[in-house]
Amino acid sequence: MFIRIATASALALWVPAVCMAGDDYDNALTIGDKAPIPEISHWLKGEPVTEFEDDNVYVMEFWATWCGPCRASIPHLSELQEEYADYDVTFIGVSDEKLQTVVKFLTKTDSEDVLWAEKMQYTVATDPDRSTAKAYMKAAAQQGIPTAFIVGKDSRIEWIGHPIDIDDVLAQVVRDNWDRDTFKVTFEEKIAPVRKAMKAMARVDNAVERGDWDGAIKAVNALVEDQPQQAGYKFKLFRKMLHKEPARAYGYGSDLMTANWDKAGLLNQLAWFTVDDKEVASRDLEFAMKAAKQACVLTEYEDPGILDTLARVYHENGNAKKAVKYQRMAVEEAEDTPMAGPLREALINYEKILASSI
Repeated sequence: MFIRIATASALALWVPAVCMAGDDYDNALTIGDKAPIPEISHWLKGEPVTEFEDDNVYVMEFWATWCGPCRASIPHLSELQEEYADYDVTFIGVSDEKLQTVVKFLTKTDSEDVLWAEKMQYTVATDPDRSTAKAYMKAAAQQGIPTAFIVGKDSRIEWIGHPIDIDDVLAQVVRDNWDRDTFKVTFEEKIAPVRKAMKAMARVDNAVERGDWDGAIKAVNALVEDQPQQAGYKFKLFRKMLHKEPARAYGYGSDLMTANWDKAGLLNQLAWFTVDDKEVASRDLEFAMKAAKQACVLTEYEDPGILDTLARVYHENGNAKKAVKYQRMAVEEAEDTPMAGPLREALINYEKILASSI
């Protein structure tokens, strides 16, 4: 499941909101606002950035070691850092993981046997207390990674978006011909319903904390009725249930599966959360298999992210042969795309397991 947010997950889907119940969503960060100074615990590569200098441009990119799309973006960000090295542009990759987690990642190699520390040719930092993530991601209502913020020459936010879309904007910011005010209008129109949904999810979080699952379901249903495009929040509630009451979660998940039997992406989420989320104590692999297979049928076994999910379910079931079969299909479908590398890494792992079982 090549998400915008998971190891080998689905690009168009979202991780759970970075906000928590009780947060103040009215203190929003938007285009044109003064960029918060990063409060970083550890600088692992590059010079520490303790202030934004005038006439310099900064790219704050939020990522994680477990995030496939984040890893896929690393070579591109490194190329851009090199391209703009003489233009006072500084790229900063910020992970909210523990120091040891990121250090360990940097000492590992990718599928081409290149150290990640060598691939990341820009500043790298960790933010385990999430102070910088809150100041940027939460305040700007950004719910998925990787996400990049361009800080302009006057230390104000110029642009927020996925790093894959950054090239043209960055060039305009550097050349002083970026229309920040026009983009702000577009950004605010897009983000307004997200902010509203995040406030609603805060009410859901409150209900979850009280153990009021019926109240949480009611709040999510009210949100989706008001904003049908936010149906994905039902799946976020499913994931919260998985963490706390798996048995109840699979009942709720079965209802979601039935109601969304023709929606491959949503079925993929159900399967992926079940097999991949480290906080899930009880995994219903029959439930995950049913969702993953139907998602593959709907996409005619041609979606690499969904094939990756099916392979992972077979892997969790102990069927190494079929895990390799579907992971190979995923790699083939993802050929010449950023997804190929992470998917290939998973395939190598499955092939090793299969070889050891023969």
